[in-house]
Amino acid sequence: MPSFNPSAPYFSERLQMRPPVMADLERFYAIFGDPQTQRFNPAGPLTSEAQAASALQERLAGWRQHGYGSWALALRERPDWVIGFGGLSWKPLGAQRTVNLGYRFDTCVWGMGLATEMARASLQYGFVGLGLGEISAIVRAENQASWRVLEKIGMQRVDTLDDVPGAAPSLVYTLKRGDYQG
Repeated sequence: MPSFNPSAPYFSERLQMRPPVMADLERFYAIFGDPQTQRFNPAGPLTSEAQAASALQERLAGWRQHGYGSWALALRERPDWVIGFGGLSWKPLGAQRTVNLGYRFDTCVWGMGLATEMARASLQYGFVGLGLGEISAIVRAENQASWRVLEKIGMQRVDTLDDVPGAAPSLVYTLKRGDYQG
């Protein structure tokens, strides 16, 4: 059985996942400031290091408040180089809050199956380690690569969400612990 110590790194076959720290700011800004990684984000890329620092501080606050959150992601063979951020975090879903699965990877590792691997590890961590009852994900309808990842890991499209004025609704996916096949 895997270890579920939230302050310790968590591992999948190829990834090391650990809580982010402010020292990750440069990589956080590089990834979230890249127009390619933010192509489907209606807010667009981060435009300054100060904006990135504020966003990273919000993630760190989520870790302090809930004991888990979006990880800093690295390849196991190169744990000092952050290639993305992703995992579980609390997020508004309409009028309520939900545990949301989300991620962003550096474009240099796109197409390697790492999003699927990280998403599967997040489900295991959430359902087995944290005992969560349900995990959701919100994805833009035009982001086919991301909704295919969600479907591949067993999440079901259950709704749409009008979360961006003037844009098509986002797709809402969920998976309940009883349906988890990990």
